[in-house]
Amino acid sequence: MKKRVSKKKSTESAKAENRCIWMTAGVISFKLCPIDYDCEHCDLDKAMRSQVKLRKIRSKAKPEESEIPVPPDELRMSTRVSKAPGPFFTFSASEIKEGIYLHPAHLWARQTKGREWRIGVDELLAYILPAPVKYQFSDLDSELVQDHMFGRISTQAGPVLLTAPFSGSLVKANPRLAQDPELAQRDPYGEGWLVTIDWTQDPSELQKFYTGSGGRRFLEEEAQHLKFLLKHRGVEVDHIGQTLPDGGVNIRYLHQVLPAEVCLRLAVELMVTGKQAW
Repeated sequence: MKKRVSKKKSTESAKAENRCIWMTAGVISFKLCPIDYDCEHCDLDKAMRSQVKLRKIRSKAKPEESEIPVPPDELRMSTRVSKAPGPFFTFSASEIKEGIYLHPAHLWARQTKGREWRIGVDELLAYILPAPVKYQFSDLDSELVQDHMFGRISTQAGPVLLTAPFSGSLVKANPRLAQDPELAQRDPYGEGWLVTIDWTQDPSELQKFYTGSGGRRFLEEEAQHLKFLLKHRGVEVDHIGQTLPDGGVNIRYLHQVLPAEVCLRLAVELMVTGKQAW
């Protein structure tokens, strides 16, 4: 005799299948998936699996007596920073100008004319990213769907996937980025914009955005979440300062004090486990 499965259990089972495998395993919590849970082509999944494989190799290998073991989750600091520990987390959210809308995936949108909106990375993502080297976007006039992937930023350490802040068609890509890839990081709200989108003007899509003082508060809370990610991996960031540990110039980007590979992991993890997952 067949056992009857309740509708509730059936629904829960369907939901469980449509989730990031790393969230199901309890490793991370997530706020969105830009590629419709296609784990085979997920950069985050590849990175996580490589870490798991690395830990298994470490556990089997016999460490040399002179080598000090490093916990798997601890991020390796650069030599010059480890010798002179001190304040280095210098991010401070600026006032969000009128007309700028911040999306939870750390992109901003601003209306230019009619239905056309410019899109770019926000200042926190610009602060975390390793140095950008190349940009790839969907073809011009292609249809974009909110929260679905429309491009990627190739950095010195690897790619960062970009999700569309709202639906529409891609009108233009910033031509200056080809000659000056770091412009998007250096002037994120200005000349470093990424693309222009012809928005479908669905008012419900704007409900996800933050503006004005709410936008600044969102960035500050996300910065606190970034500090948590750093602390969780053994990097102490209690002391926030505006200068390098040696009293030198202000730190503009995180890759000035952390390896590029670490910054890439932090950028990807922040975009996947940020405020929307709290």
